[in-house]
Amino acid sequence: MDGVRQAGRRAVPWLAGALAAAAAVAAMAAPRARALSNCTVAEATLDSEELNFVALLNGYRAANGLTALSVSANLERSATWLAGDMATRGYFDHRDGLGRDASARASDCGYPGGAGENIAAGSVWASGRDAFEAWRTSPGHNANMLNGDYRQVGVARVYAGGSQYGWYWVADFGLVNDGTTAELAYSGPESGVRASDLRPGAWNVARVLPGGLRVSDLQGWTAWDQLPNGWWQQWGPGDFIPGGTTIGLLPTGLSLDHGRTAR
Repeated sequence: MDGVRQAGRRAVPWLAGALAAAAAVAAMAAPRARALSNCTVAEATLDSEELNFVALLNGYRAANGLTALSVSANLERSATWLAGDMATRGYFDHRDGLGRDASARASDCGYPGGAGENIAAGSVWASGRDAFEAWRTSPGHNANMLNGDYRQVGVARVYAGGSQYGWYWVADFGLVNDGTTAELAYSGPESGVRASDLRPGAWNVARVLPGGLRVSDLQGWTAWDQLPNGWWQQWGPGDFIPGGTTIGLLPTGLSLDHGRTAR
C-alpha cells in the first residue's frame, strides 16, 4: 500500500460519496520536525461526531487486542487543514493543495513522526459512525484503523454547502506520541440523528439521539413534529429538539400534502 493515493470514487444514489485508497506511512523513520508552517486552521477542536468516531475507533481496536489511540493536537490540525482545503478547493486526494502527503503535512503542523491517513467524502457520511463504517468495510482504510504501530490520531470533518461531496472526513494516524492533546469541544451524548438510518431523497421518520438536535444544524432536511391527529407540522429553524423525540425528516425543497404525503 505504500505510496498509493489513487482516488477510487463510487456513486451513491442521490448523494455523492467517495473513498480514496488509504495512505500508509511511506517509511518508518520519523521525519525531522519543522517549524509550524502552512498549517493555519480556524479551529481544531473535536465536535461530538469526531469524538464519536474516536470512541468507535478505540473500541474497535480494543476488540482486536490493540491499544487505544490518543488524540494529538498536531495531527488534529493536520486533519482539519486537509478537510478544509478539500472542501474549499473542490478536490479529493491525500496529496493536498500544497502538494504535501500526510507525513509532510503532519510535520508542517508540528507532529514529529510519520503519519498515515484515511479520507472520505459524501453527503451520506455526516456522523462519526458513518465514517467509521465506510472505512471499516474498506480493506486499506480498515488496515490503518487496526495498525498496531500507530499511537495517536487526529480526526476532522468539514461541511461545505454546494461542494461536490458535502461532508469531508480525514483521519491522520501517527507513529509516535508527541505529548499533545487536542481540545475537546464537546463530550456529551451523541446528538442529531443517524444519517445511516435515513433513505436519501425520501420522507423519513427517525428518533433524535440523546444529545438532542438543533434544527439549524440540519443540512438538506426540514424537521417535522407529528400532531395528535396524525398530521405533521414543521419545526422552526431555531428550535432545539430534545433527545428521544420522534421526528419526520423531509428533503429541503419538498412539501407535505396536508401534513401527510411528501411531494
